[in-house]
Amino acid sequence: AVDDTDRRNAALQVLKQKPVLWIWDNVEPVTGFPAGTESTWNKEEQQELVDFLRDCKETNAKFLLTSRRDERGWLSDLPARITIPPMPIPERVQFARAIAEKHGRRLTKIGDWRPLLEFTQGNPLTITVVVGQALRDGLRSKEQIEAFVERLRAGEAAFEDEVSEGRSKSLGASLSYGFEHAFSEEERGQLALLHFFQGFVNVGALLMMGLPVAEWCLPEVRGMTLEAWTALLDRAAEIGLLTAIGGGCYTIHPALPWFFRSLFDKYYTSDAEGGKEVKAARAFAEAMGDLGNYYTNQYEDGTRNVITALTAEEANLLHARKMARRYGWCDVLTSTLQGLQTLYRHTGRRAEWARLVNSIVPNFIDQITDGPLPGREDQYDLITSYRVLLAREARQLTKAERLQRALVNWSRQRADIALATPPEALDIDQRYSIRTLMASLHELGEIQREIGQPECVKAYEEAIVLAEQNDYRAGAAACAFNLGAAYMDIPLLRDLMQAESWCQYSLELHDGSDCIGQARCLGQLGLVAYKHFKEALAAKQSEQELLRHINAALQFYQQALNTFPPNAVEDLSVTHNQLGVIYMGTGDLDHALQHYRESIRYNETVGNRYGAAIIRRNVALALADAGRFADALDYARAALRNFEKCGKSAAEWIQRTEGLIAQIEMDLPA
Repeated sequence: AVDDTDRRNAALQVLKQKPVLWIWDNVEPVTGFPAGTESTWNKEEQQELVDFLRDCKETNAKFLLTSRRDERGWLSDLPARITIPPMPIPERVQFARAIAEKHGRRLTKIGDWRPLLEFTQGNPLTITVVVGQALRDGLRSKEQIEAFVERLRAGEAAFEDEVSEGRSKSLGASLSYGFEHAFSEEERGQLALLHFFQGFVNVGALLMMGLPVAEWCLPEVRGMTLEAWTALLDRAAEIGLLTAIGGGCYTIHPALPWFFRSLFDKYYTSDAEGGKEVKAARAFAEAMGDLGNYYTNQYEDGTRNVITALTAEEANLLHARKMARRYGWCDVLTSTLQGLQTLYRHTGRRAEWARLVNSIVPNFIDQITDGPLPGREDQYDLITSYRVLLAREARQLTKAERLQRALVNWSRQRADIALATPPEALDIDQRYSIRTLMASLHELGEIQREIGQPECVKAYEEAIVLAEQNDYRAGAAACAFNLGAAYMDIPLLRDLMQAESWCQYSLELHDGSDCIGQARCLGQLGLVAYKHFKEALAAKQSEQELLRHINAALQFYQQALNTFPPNAVEDLSVTHNQLGVIYMGTGDLDHALQHYRESIRYNETVGNRYGAAIIRRNVALALADAGRFADALDYARAALRNFEKCGKSAAEWIQRTEGLIAQIEMDLPA
């Protein structure tokens, strides 16, 4: 509900009131890790972070940042730095014994292992790698372990000392030894592709990078099976490069990006033209784009909960998006955006989504004409639909209508041949172009209805005709539903008989599997009946007529409640609120309060403080009208607390609610 500045201020206010310990692990990527890697944070964002941390010094919060570097380049002397000492020898012994137990061994003569533990310099990752390798090699005697240490020390010469990057020659030599002994040359080239993954690896992405039928198929991994990839990654996990978390997914130790980059440089950037490097990047980006589309389709179909998976893949999708922009891979760019849109919109991160969209608009859209740039025609409708949605959310409805009109014209041109073809002769692409036009017309109708323009009827009706001609029942149902709303909401169109007719038609179009669509139609019919009641009441019609309409409204809304699934929280909240309105309008305060309380509960379940505040304020007004001033005051004060948590966007409501509280306090009996 608030912009970035208000959100930042709200966070600082909370931190001033609550003593928070904020632990931020692995901050290296803020400026790029390893050194020389391009950061996903631009300079402005890095400075905003530093400014926020500096302002937090005036709060009750404490921040613990962890890094393998001192990070003076961007944090300067803001933090107090605490250097973590090497793991003490007794703890190295304890750790080594735990590793041995995991491998089914017991370390009894621990003195024999001391040279190896000293070689590790107390680095836990180095201990994990070298002890595990020694156990896999079957080393047991003191002489065997000393010879192993000598081989590791000889390997140190191949590494630069990178203490400033949080690594040492011992770590580099240990990883290299394990890698050379555990994998063939071909396998090392395959594992080098882990360079692209940002801390999380889904074996499905690697599988797609080698799909033989794909245009971007990478020769080095062509045709590799799921079983082959899983076995290879499991072996990489054994030597400490990865951690298996189940389901074909792995995490990469945050200290290891430099290691995978060095491998990638060896196997893919050795050719003078850089062709292998670009092909590998293309395969990764295409695979992530396909995953983004797959998760979005799964989300929209409701077939599975993909938000956890998308959260894990977020950094990979952003990395693929960055490469797509660098190389001009437009389809990949929009595919990764689809996955990110699903994640950001589901989790309410609209400000981040808006930044992503606005940053790529110049790559696709002519800023003067709002038309597509040459060569960007295939992505125009998707990017413009993003812009329309952002404009609507920002209440820039004039801009949204202008962009949507342009999109309708564009879709009509693309569907020109399909529109002149008999429905039975349409191919898949032509049907898709007609559906795209229908969706564009429906969206135009939605914007025009929101503005209050009667022209929305024309857009809706054309969309319904296209949907019916092409047997697209779901599309026709959506258009009919919103056309019914237009006949209720727009004064120049108001015709409740027409509204009821379109809502009934929408209900008939929904099949039995779409219980949410059916329930929404039932609720809409309940609203039409209630509006009939209000008109009959104003016209002083007979009590029998009034009862007919109000009972119809109650019946439809109760049917809707019984039809919605339990997890349709927002719909249930709206329906309970409407039942509260109806019962309140008929003077049945007790039943009204029951439904209002349920509506408030559902709003708070999804974190909609604004919606809960509006209902609480309305209840306060109704209770005050009924002379129940003490109860009215409780609801009004609760509404004010909700509004205050919404920030500046609710300033007008805060003022009005404060006025209501003052009035109720004056009306309270002495």
